[in-house]
Amino acid sequence: MVRSANGFIDYANRVIVCRGTADIEQKQSGDGTLDVVGTNLKLSKAEARARARENLVDLIKIVNFDGRAVSELMLDDRVIESRIESLISSAFQQGEIEYLEDNQVAIALAVKMSGLAEILVDAEGYLKEGLSKPAYLMTRSTVPKSERISGVVIDARNVYHIPAMVPKIFNEDYNLVYGPRHYTRSRSVNRGPIGYAHSMDDNNVLRRVGNNPIMIEVKSGSDDINLVVSNSDAIRIRDADKKFGVLSDCRVLVLLQ
Repeated sequence: MVRSANGFIDYANRVIVCRGTADIEQKQSGDGTLDVVGTNLKLSKAEARARARENLVDLIKIVNFDGRAVSELMLDDRVIESRIESLISSAFQQGEIEYLEDNQVAIALAVKMSGLAEILVDAEGYLKEGLSKPAYLMTRSTVPKSERISGVVIDARNVYHIPAMVPKIFNEDYNLVYGPRHYTRSRSVNRGPIGYAHSMDDNNVLRRVGNNPIMIEVKSGSDDINLVVSNSDAIRIRDADKKFGVLSDCRVLVLLQ
């Protein structure tokens, strides 16, 4: 999770949340006391939402897509910038409206990372829909359920790794082990290629990789975004995908420090 002064980017739960605050306007009533007027409160809420959207723009710009920040992609393509602005305009309220002690109102807005991925993920280089399942269905059906590999956990707790929306996994020879060609674009957008957690007790582990994943130790490298595994572990990952379709189903999770 990446935090800022006004919000956070949650790569594990694939959501971006930002908060905006505004002063609550007050109007003097006839008896000399200060009472909050409903119409003024509405204006304050609207201002808080507007500031939350502004903060959301700043936070989305620093989201790590594939080693490139979203701000770079926005500069390269004005269509992307326009579509992100539309995404932010449809941000949903996260939690209840807060009334702060210093006479302010605070509102948190959120966008799902799947919405951002729909804008940023291109259509080329991905596994075609419908081609991934038939290859392993028969093999999987012959293996008892208790023995089926349900996913892949990459233990990166011993290295410095920066979470991203679409990271890749390579072997020691820097051949691709896991990337866009292993899953469909719709999987990349809706599920995300990789999940993140800080321990095996995290709820995201079971949801992403099931209860019988293989454990892989990441090797250190100069790339902080993508991950490197040993050649022998790369073979284990490919074999698990061939038999159980774990890569095409994006059943991959990274353990972070």
